[in-house]
Amino acid sequence: MTRALLVVDVQNWGFAGDWPVPDSAALLQRIDAEIQRSRAAGDLVAWVQNDGGDDEMDAPGEFFWELTLTPADGETVWRKTTQDVFESQPALADFFRQHNITEIDLIGLQSEMCVRSSTLGARAAGFTAKPMPGLHGTYPEGFFEPDGPKGMSAARISAGVDDELA
Repeated sequence: MTRALLVVDVQNWGFAGDWPVPDSAALLQRIDAEIQRSRAAGDLVAWVQNDGGDDEMDAPGEFFWELTLTPADGETVWRKTTQDVFESQPALADFFRQHNITEIDLIGLQSEMCVRSSTLGARAAGFTAKPMPGLHGTYPEGFFEPDGPKGMSAARISAGVDDELA
């Protein structure tokens, strides 16, 4: 096994409640299918869970903090407090090396934030890493502003991350 799938921030904040990412149901189905495919191929699957601050909706223990999909027995969950899980969890790189991982594919949320930053963190740690097109998502630019989205669409933001990190 040389490949790992890193499932980044697939938490209720992005897939449930009043503010799911665009196309969340279809994205979640695609993410789940890739997890199942990776498991069947014998790839290592590892999970990342963001710990928001005490006053944030993804604070540990809150509903929106919970993972939306369930890790299988033996799959590790790495909690983070920064966009780059390799920064939050320096032991993650050694964990992958101990499992002879050389390449890491990243899926999950948010494309331009934690997926992008963790891809760059994996590369800085010496791994071949890339986000998987169509398997990460985000919000459109301006989504949380009072008048709603005003800029780039979520799909365009995600595609831009794919182009940058291809």
